[in-house]
Amino acid sequence: MKQSIVKQLIIVGIGISICIGVLLSCMILINKKGIADGYVINIAGRERMLSQKISKDVFILNSHDKTDFDELDKALKEFELGLDSLKYGSSKYNSVPSKDENIIEQLEFINDLWVVFKQSVLTFRASMMTLNSNKAFLDEHNKQMLTLSDNIVKSMVKHNFGGQDIDDAGRQGMFTQHMAYHLMRYVNKWDAQSYQDFYDSYNLYNETILRFYTDDKYKKYPKLFNEIEKTYKFWLEYSRHANAILANQQTVVDSLNKIIIQNQKLLNEIEKVVDMYEKDSIETRTYLLKFQLIAIFVLLFLAAYSASVLKHIKVVFNEFIQKSKKLASARKNGLNGENISELMIMEGENELSEISKNISQFVKNMGAHDANRVIELSDNITEEITKITNDVIESLEMLNISDEEKQKIVSEISLSEDIAIQTSEELIATSKLLNRLKKSLDVIAKYYNITQHSKDSDKKT
Repeated sequence: MKQSIVKQLIIVGIGISICIGVLLSCMILINKKGIADGYVINIAGRERMLSQKISKDVFILNSHDKTDFDELDKALKEFELGLDSLKYGSSKYNSVPSKDENIIEQLEFINDLWVVFKQSVLTFRASMMTLNSNKAFLDEHNKQMLTLSDNIVKSMVKHNFGGQDIDDAGRQGMFTQHMAYHLMRYVNKWDAQSYQDFYDSYNLYNETILRFYTDDKYKKYPKLFNEIEKTYKFWLEYSRHANAILANQQTVVDSLNKIIIQNQKLLNEIEKVVDMYEKDSIETRTYLLKFQLIAIFVLLFLAAYSASVLKHIKVVFNEFIQKSKKLASARKNGLNGENISELMIMEGENELSEISKNISQFVKNMGAHDANRVIELSDNITEEITKITNDVIESLEMLNISDEEKQKIVSEISLSEDIAIQTSEELIATSKLLNRLKKSLDVIAKYYNITQHSKDSDKKT
């Protein structure tokens, strides 16, 4: 069963509209997805860079004894903001949190690693601040320690102490310098030898100053003991800062070791989540591209179907036009109503077929009506022509014309017999014959008028 032309065109139009809608929707979604994924992948890649930057800043701060933590603090804040954007989305860039369970789980794992890593960095930061403060104190007061130790030596020489006491007091200045040197070396190299050398110098200085401070023989000399007491009290403050440096340095070393290990773990997991985002982006766009390809194939199918529909429409219209031309020349070709009705019938259930059926039915109805009317008219014409013929023949008897003229008039009058037998399909030819009859009647009328004129003249005479 063939569908109507309108239905076929509606189907094609709806199909094309749907396919174009799918194509446009996919293009919009791909563009939006590309922008959002680009932002997300960029943030994930930036997280990878920030984790490396944080580690680099940590080691730079440690090696250069810097106290400016602005860059480190900024990197920590940016990493947290980026991680929040990945986990919860960002209204600024119209990105939404991923719905992929693997990505969500991976982000949670990275967040756990980040908490540990950040704590190690913050511990390093606090230890470095304390360490730098203590190192600054030693740097500022190292000369004071040397001066105090030198004053003890001078006072012993002044009081004529023996060479052993003076040598012991003199070595205190050397121990002070050794402590400063080995402490700085240990802070920079973290080597056990520097640490041991520092502690050896520290212990020797501490033993000597403690012996000077507790030995009663030095208390007998108030000025000397006063120098020893001042040096001992300052030594307690100095050693406290030195011990704080060693304690904080160990904390810094432990933090740095943790940062090295944790940063590598964090970096590896960030690499994984970057790969996950890239894979998810590719899969999503591939999925949308499949819809586009399907829409394109459907459009190609609809194009072929449209060509077929148009070809069918062209055939139907050509058939309808040809039948219309035959209908227009039906009289000329000698077709009757029944033939015209059969001629206009077209197969199928399209609109033109319906029109042809209506025309066919109209022709049938009109054919029956016209046939009855033509018969009636034909009878009337025949009757009138018969009367005219009889009158003309009677008048011919009264005319004073030659036999040749009479014969000619009779031949013209014989056309009435042809007119009388015309069918409804030959009305056009009848019209032509009637015109010829009119001319003949005009000739008869001419002779008839002449005859009447002669009769009137005879009566007067």
